[in-house]
Amino acid sequence: MFKKILYFLPTILLLLIYFFQSIHLGNQEQTVVRVFDGDTIELDNGDRIRLLGVDAPEIGEPFSEEAKLALEEMVLNKPVKLEKEPSLDKDKYGRFLRYFFSGERLVNCEMLRLGLAKNVVEHQSKYHYCFQLAEQEAMEKKVGIWSSS
Repeated sequence: MFKKILYFLPTILLLLIYFFQSIHLGNQEQTVVRVFDGDTIELDNGDRIRLLGVDAPEIGEPFSEEAKLALEEMVLNKPVKLEKEPSLDKDKYGRFLRYFFSGERLVNCEMLRLGLAKNVVEHQSKYHYCFQLAEQEAMEKKVGIWSSS
């Protein structure tokens, strides 16, 4: 019996690690306490999170302030649900990479639809088509970064 338990112990440990990893910034709600720019926020627990799959203008670039204000309007002091992409966790700066939901709205996709970010999601992503369509809509409407100004 003891040998059988030892045989399954690695599997049990992996399942426990997966379970606890999904709890930490997996799919739970957190409150946003600070918006740094159009694609980076801070949660009430101190974690810095970057919107996964989008790239908003950097501070000082055209539409950077509009992107920050739009993101603040959508998430600041509000609960957001975070969703992790299985193959991605953090960026090179140590920020967690997540999809953001405010209510039923996918904030990452909404930033694209407003023309306040570029689509950088990979094809195998769960939300690839949403991102692609939202960016195409912004380009056709010539809004935000896709406007002529």
